[in-house]
Amino acid sequence: MQNGLLISQIRTKQGLSQKDVARHLNTSLTVYKMYEANVRAMKIVELNELSNYFKVSLNCLLGISNNLKIRNSFDIDYKYLRFSLKYVRKIHRVTQKELAKELKVSIPTVAHYEKHPEEMNAQYLKAFALKFHISVDYICGKTLKKEVL
Repeated sequence: MQNGLLISQIRTKQGLSQKDVARHLNTSLTVYKMYEANVRAMKIVELNELSNYFKVSLNCLLGISNNLKIRNSFDIDYKYLRFSLKYVRKIHRVTQKELAKELKVSIPTVAHYEKHPEEMNAQYLKAFALKFHISVDYICGKTLKKEVL
């Protein structure tokens, strides 16, 4: 799940209200408040939008890295992400069934996210990255720098 406290701190530091960010994400204020309270997981599309809006990495927003270094905005390359999800899983010789069991999701969920990564939630992406010790930004094609977690 996203790091709601950090998102709140970044938002406040940039002088933005919750309403400003909710409007930018095209979501309700109530839903955005749930993101900051870590009650509701963001979809990867929203997480990417927030990353670009705040100019911080996906790893930072997910609480994987505390590096707040400002970076350029890049959209997720979903074609690359689709490839990465399968490739990383296969080079580690992990089946969809094994991954589903470890990440506590169904096998069809793993298969669906590998085919349609734009529908993935941030919690799954974070768990995937931590399992395989690889940067979310790298998996998503937002950076070419391969970081090991």
